[in-house]
Amino acid sequence: MAQNSVAGRTILAVFPLGEDRTAIERIFEPPNWRVYFAWTLEEARAALRLSAVGVVISESHLPDGHTWKELLTEVQGVPDPPLLVVADHLADDRLWAEVLNLGGYDLLTKPLDAREVLRTVSLACRCAPDQAQPGSRKSQSAGL
Repeated sequence: MAQNSVAGRTILAVFPLGEDRTAIERIFEPPNWRVYFAWTLEEARAALRLSAVGVVISESHLPDGHTWKELLTEVQGVPDPPLLVVADHLADDRLWAEVLNLGGYDLLTKPLDAREVLRTVSLACRCAPDQAQPGSRKSQSAGL
């Protein structure tokens, strides 16, 4: 149980160095949040194996050529999988629907807005214990 409460406030952010990563660092300052960063799918895979993570926030297209869909497959393959939030400059209804229908939690528009990111991730952290129930992610996300 204690591990779940830690995981609920632990985030894996899959972003290269730059503006988005700096924004994530500012938004999720300690002591309330623990943030791990990864740059590639391989780094994200390793981080997911080593740490209990409640939410993963990721670029839609990773710098190593992989996409959020491949990351989602990795996320769904770990015990107690975290929820995945995708971020993209071209966040539209089509991409939002695709993220939700494939099992992601939500879609954020870039540049990242601190209030929106914090709201979305906080809600995802609250939903994380419910994710084992079939359809709970989609029903929770659809109400956002």
